[in-house]
Amino acid sequence: MRKLLIPVAAIALLAGCKGNAPDPAASDAATVATPAAAEMPALPDNAKATASVPGSYASNGSILVLGADDSAVMTDAAGKVTKGKWAWYSDGRRILLTADKSVWAVADGALYKMADKDAPLTGMTTDQIWAKAK
Repeated sequence: MRKLLIPVAAIALLAGCKGNAPDPAASDAATVATPAAAEMPALPDNAKATASVPGSYASNGSILVLGADDSAVMTDAAGKVTKGKWAWYSDGRRILLTADKSVWAVADGALYKMADKDAPLTGMTTDQIWAKAK
């Protein structure tokens, strides 16, 4: 009886996984790895002049797509989509997403989500980084 249950359990387990494979058409941004602390991009003095903002950014299963037309589309890990616009702050180092009023420091190839508009632009941590898809 035991010899029969093990193969049957294995088949049932494999059958239960059917259809749960990742979607190959999913955005590349969803698979971007978060850099280690030593690899985190530095914030330039004038990101507006040196960094390219439009593109897809990812962090912990969420995706942020910033368009060249100042559009912003955030898809959280649960699939909820929020649309709005993005705009530069006058300091040329941060952007604002209008939909949720979130503030982001801009680096070359990454964004750092700030706690608020008054958060210091120093001491960034890996939990703040959103890596840009290549």
